[in-house]
Amino acid sequence: MKLKILIIKDENIVAQNIKRIMLSIGHSVLKIAKTAQDAFCIAGKLKPDLVISDIDLNGDIDGTECCKILQNRYNVPVIFISTHKDINTLKKVSSIDFMSYILEPFHEDELIVKVNLAILKNEQFKKQNRQVLNTIYSYCNKTNELFLDDAPIYLTKKEQCFLRLLIKARGTIVSYDTIEHTIWHGEFVQDTTRRQLIHRFKQKAPNFPFELIKNKGVRLICKI
Repeated sequence: MKLKILIIKDENIVAQNIKRIMLSIGHSVLKIAKTAQDAFCIAGKLKPDLVISDIDLNGDIDGTECCKILQNRYNVPVIFISTHKDINTLKKVSSIDFMSYILEPFHEDELIVKVNLAILKNEQFKKQNRQVLNTIYSYCNKTNELFLDDAPIYLTKKEQCFLRLLIKARGTIVSYDTIEHTIWHGEFVQDTTRRQLIHRFKQKAPNFPFELIKNKGVRLICKI
């Protein structure tokens, strides 16, 4: 499985070594972020599958807090790489759900094993928390991800919000007013904007089990 990896580290030599190792085993490295703000910008645009981050970063936000924010926004798994092994650092790191913690200096094989374990653990987590919608679609309620035959479907934030509304309604009608208010936060929205969102969702998820109720809204047509 090829991952899109975001490296967050302000020490260039080590960051480039991590990048080399990841490329050597077939993954792609989106970019190397040196600050939390760089990481937020990159993650927002490119949606990483895995984050490899240092604890110490330049700027007001350290690596732990940065990764906590990334997890809340994108549900992305995290591997920490750090020189710190003191109890205070470990207590702070333990406040978030990370995959592995690697002490520097590290061996190449150690990083490869930890990345492979992160992939396996993340896939197991998603499967354990999936609901079967029909013969081809399943949904992970922990990460708000939709799967078509076990392959995740990339959805924008608005499309994810639309999906979450459908799932939570459990077959009852979600009104167009509710969709517009929830997704666009009460802003004035033209009918065409809403229709375009639903059309894009249908293109990404063909034959997804939902139906449009004329002049009322949308509802899921499967039991969950």
